[in-house]
Amino acid sequence: MAAPVIRSVSATPSVLLPGQSTTVVIDAYHPDSRLLTFPGRVSDPTGAAWDTSVRVDLAVPLTWQLTTTATGVTITPSGTDPTRFTVTVLAGRGTVPLTAVVRDAAGHTTTATTTVTVPLLVGMSAEKGARTQRIVAEYPDIRYMRDFGTDGPDADVLPELPALNAGKFVDAPSAVMHVSWKDDVEQLTSWLDGLSRPIYLTWYHEPMGDVAPATYRTTATRVSQIVAAHPKKRWVLGHGPIVTRYWLDEGGGNPTDWGYPGMTHYGIDCYSRDTATYWTASRMFGVSFGKVRAAYPGIRLLVPEYGLTRTTADTTGAGRAQTLKDHVTWLRQQADVDAVAYWNNWAEFELGDPPLESTAWRNLQLG
Repeated sequence: MAAPVIRSVSATPSVLLPGQSTTVVIDAYHPDSRLLTFPGRVSDPTGAAWDTSVRVDLAVPLTWQLTTTATGVTITPSGTDPTRFTVTVLAGRGTVPLTAVVRDAAGHTTTATTTVTVPLLVGMSAEKGARTQRIVAEYPDIRYMRDFGTDGPDADVLPELPALNAGKFVDAPSAVMHVSWKDDVEQLTSWLDGLSRPIYLTWYHEPMGDVAPATYRTTATRVSQIVAAHPKKRWVLGHGPIVTRYWLDEGGGNPTDWGYPGMTHYGIDCYSRDTATYWTASRMFGVSFGKVRAAYPGIRLLVPEYGLTRTTADTTGAGRAQTLKDHVTWLRQQADVDAVAYWNNWAEFELGDPPLESTAWRNLQLG
């Protein structure tokens, strides 16, 4: 007996944001299947007769399976169609391999593969409230956003984790939030109880000069432990420290000051206030990325905050618009970078009129 034949394995859509789903269809048949048609005639008691045909379906029964080796992926078979599957991806940027397996009753098996892709998340951030509501309206396809906690009514001035049912979590429902807080790390356990969408996490954003490195590493290790033990850990796409490009580059900072066991990501806030020239991507990102990569081979990278001051000579914004495109194109070429968010808040960085720059960023978010 021959083996089954898989014509195709298709995923629609094939590009997913974290938390989204796609439908995968396996089109397969068995070459030994036959559909026989015989001529025939049917008559009734009055003698009226009709020519008809009789079909005999000799199909070879098949079973369909879909599997993956990727983490953060859920595959759910259709309850009514054995050739269809729903694939949900809770993972950061990368390619998710999917393997279709078709088998007949005799054990003959055929496999075929397809992939779905999670792209670089391009987004935007601003202060909570009206500013965030404005950028969501003006840039409707924001895929990644920072959410800084706010200090509550306690004895310190350190921000707690943000509310999950207010603020940015409500104002930007489709964005993957990168959440930061500086208060007690232990509050993370109860906060995660209410989580129902994908996020990134950072305890104590930009700790340089505020927290002793040894204290930071010890405390941040609890993030790894809490996430690993929590039943909602599937929603946490990753966690790790955030420092600045300036501190790593001009400041000669050592990224190992803030690395801790179990971290999955390293964030670098990258800004240029140069009003004379636009920096190349290798200057804006290359040195700081290189130091982190050397210290932690295989670590995933994030650009949680990014901003460019328009140069004095660039009166139309065309130069800044092109630099934005060049920088994001470069980031997309870096397979280890998961996300970038433009800091559209301070006047020196804000992408406003004329619209060349804002149009460029809107289009980049869709790439």
